Amino acid sequence: MHEVKLPQMGQSVEEASIVQWLKKEGDRIQRGDPLVSIQTDKAEIECESPASGVLRKILLEPDVSVPVMTVIALVGEADEPLPDLSQYRSGAGVAEAPQESAPVAAAAPVVTETPVTSDRVSVSPRARKKAEALHVDPSLAKGTGAGGRIMEEDVVAYAASAGSVKATPTARRLAEVEGVDLTHVHGSGPGGKVMKGDVAAAAAGPSRSAAPSTAAAGKLPLSPMRRIIAQRMCDSKFSAPHYYVTVEVDMAAAAKFRASAPVKPSYNDIVMRATALALSEFPLVNARWCGDAIEVVSGVHLGFAVALPAGLIVPVVRNVQNLSLQGISQACRDLTEKARNGKLMPDDYTGSSFTISNLGGFGVDQFTAIINQPDSAILAVGQIKDRPVVIDGGIHVRPIMKLTLSSDHRVIDGALAAQFMGRMKQILEEARL
Repeated sequence: MHEVKLPQMGQSVEEASIVQWLKKEGDRIQRGDPLVSIQTDKAEIECESPASGVLRKILLEPDVSVPVMTVIALVGEADEPLPDLSQYRSGAGVAEAPQESAPVAAAAPVVTETPVTSDRVSVSPRARKKAEALHVDPSLAKGTGAGGRIMEEDVVAYAASAGSVKATPTARRLAEVEGVDLTHVHGSGPGGKVMKGDVAAAAAGPSRSAAPSTAAAGKLPLSPMRRIIAQRMCDSKFSAPHYYVTVEVDMAAAAKFRASAPVKPSYNDIVMRATALALSEFPLVNARWCGDAIEVVSGVHLGFAVALPAGLIVPVVRNVQNLSLQGISQACRDLTEKARNGKLMPDDYTGSSFTISNLGGFGVDQFTAIINQPDSAILAVGQIKDRPVVIDGGIHVRPIMKLTLSSDHRVIDGALAAQFMGRMKQILEEARL
């Protein structure tokens, strides 16, 4: 009998919980088959079966946090006697053991299937691959598989319905190039038609395909991710003295640079590259408050916020100062894809030294963000929008983007924040990337 344990998912993760069992007791499984979806404090991860055989016993129910390496299931042969299950009862949420061992074929499943909610959607690997090919968000498809699991045919059906979205041919071509799901884009054209500018704005942020939040009236139970987000945001806001510095950036040169690039980066990639260059010149902004000291981090490790149906997660691109713009773009795409598919490991979203939050894809002009501790600053990025500006006494229309830096005054003084933002503005307006 093989013991399936809650896996160790990075040094920073001490406990996790089950989101959903993807197999039922009595199902025959092969090693490597998706078995269970696990929720850590920041990410939902789909785990594979470590052994082949029959899922004989599920020992941990969903929504119960237990330490990593806890035995959560048993896999063996159908006629193999179950061991004494009392040894596993010390874990909270362990299913009650039967009075006597019996082949699983004669036993009823213990875990009752529950409807899959929007923040616990289960997507098959084939469905994810098909969604990537069709440039759609698989979580929006209606699942017809077991327990609401989204299958390949569900993605195909959803993609067909998404094709009915009103959009200009140019907007559709741009959406294919940028990988933007048109069903998430608010159209500004006649009758809500999606225009090229709408797609470009949606492509500006890595969180562009986050599903809209819908919920019925009443109380919603807190998921592990939502609980930890609430705790950390409160800890940050109430402990770090925030203040805010905003600059307006003329993005005309950056737009021209982007259009001429062999591999077109997103505007968020461009902002990240500019941030890496500026932080290399202002290392005290790339620092952490340690209580009795200030730690200046040796490398620039940029976190970028990605909105998921279940909440916010911040993947981290490490040592960005050593990456080209193309390298940053590829790293962001890889991490964003892993985040949306629940494949991030804890090491993928810990250890940041500075964070960027981009809501430009949602049509937001300007906002202030809460610092993602232990960082000392976070950059809030708004949309690029044509605005009238005065240049040499004349009025001109220019693509303007507003950047707002939230700083921890224990580490970063106002003059330093102003100098840093001035350098950010200069880098972007000169497009020396």
